[in-house]
Amino acid sequence: MMLGEWMSRDKPIRGVCMNSVGCLIFCFFVAVPSLAMIERFILVVSASAPISLRSWLTFAVQLGYLLALLVIGGQLFTRIQSLRFRLGGWTVMTVLLLLLMAFLVVYPAADSGRLGFYSDRDEAIDVAVRQLVVGDHPYRCKAVSGVHDGCPDSGNPIAPLPGALILSAPFVLTWGGSAIQSFFWLAVFYFASRRYTADAHLASLHLLLLMALSPVLIAEILTGGDLIANTLAVTSLVLLALGARTFVPWLVFGLLLGVALSWRAHFLLIAVPLVAYHLRRGEIEKLLTIGLAAAVSFLAVTVPLWYADPGAFSPLLVQRRFDEFSHLLPHGNVVVVILAALLGAVLGRRAQTNRELLVACGMTLILPFLIAVTLNSISLGRPTFLFFGWYAMSSLFLGTLGAFMMAADRADRAPHHA
Repeated sequence: MMLGEWMSRDKPIRGVCMNSVGCLIFCFFVAVPSLAMIERFILVVSASAPISLRSWLTFAVQLGYLLALLVIGGQLFTRIQSLRFRLGGWTVMTVLLLLLMAFLVVYPAADSGRLGFYSDRDEAIDVAVRQLVVGDHPYRCKAVSGVHDGCPDSGNPIAPLPGALILSAPFVLTWGGSAIQSFFWLAVFYFASRRYTADAHLASLHLLLLMALSPVLIAEILTGGDLIANTLAVTSLVLLALGARTFVPWLVFGLLLGVALSWRAHFLLIAVPLVAYHLRRGEIEKLLTIGLAAAVSFLAVTVPLWYADPGAFSPLLVQRRFDEFSHLLPHGNVVVVILAALLGAVLGRRAQTNRELLVACGMTLILPFLIAVTLNSISLGRPTFLFFGWYAMSSLFLGTLGAFMMAADRADRAPHHA
């Protein structure tokens, strides 16, 4: 059975997600990172409670969230074709403006640590950009929560690749920090998804539904983490490149995509389903133009800083996440990359349409984090989505947009009754 046939056919499940497998796929991509966020939130707010109570509370809240997600998602998906109101850019802009106002209040508190959450991801980029601007090697510094300038000599290694510094520099130099860039990339994604779907209502509904059902998305934006900006940048440029039809846009979006891919190495995995899909369809010119442009720009922004000081180039070490599970999975980094590449090749080749290709890319990206969640749970002796489940957000927009488009397409083809 072809991938498109499997994902597009009716798979009724009474009470939840009754529309199609596309609904379940949508909920799957939303649920994994959100479960990690819920677990982290419960651990922070109940830090003084007994461990057993925290575990049961986490399980109860996660279960309640899953049930609500399936019911609400299912109800909405079954009614896509019957919606009489139309959503557009003004609706999205209003929601983003309200979210920005919340960010201006919440982010300073979160950055100071008053909320009990600590992260050094935006600090790592801020420090590295400022070092790069003055001509110093950014990866000789460390990242410390709450420290946005100088060059700390103790703390965590700076993890983002050089493309992150280039794309974040305008926000660091104008606003004073990279945390606000998520709003820019949300706007870019909305524009890209509108072009890709050719439907402002569908693009608006998809983004607003994600904001309503994915608490991890809101949490990442309000706390200034760069993972959502990274995900949106890669996703947006993939959509723009796939949606282009002539050489010049392929070249331009390919070059920009290469810079965005030089942020976190695992995003390179999406090359596998993209290559498999375009080879099967015989779209060689498009594949070569986008692929070579992305490869050239990726190497152009990444290699110089590595070559300047290979020993200080911390992303090569920090992003080898599976080393800590070598007792459970020897050569874990290599094994997981191979498994993800095989999955991406199979799904990419079986994809019949661009929307199915998006789901294939999402599945390829999420697989390493599902494996990491499993290994971490085995290592700790209890089920846990921390900390790797949070990074499953990398697949959030690609996977959900593909599933959403398939569900909407089925709804359009379904007979309408008076």
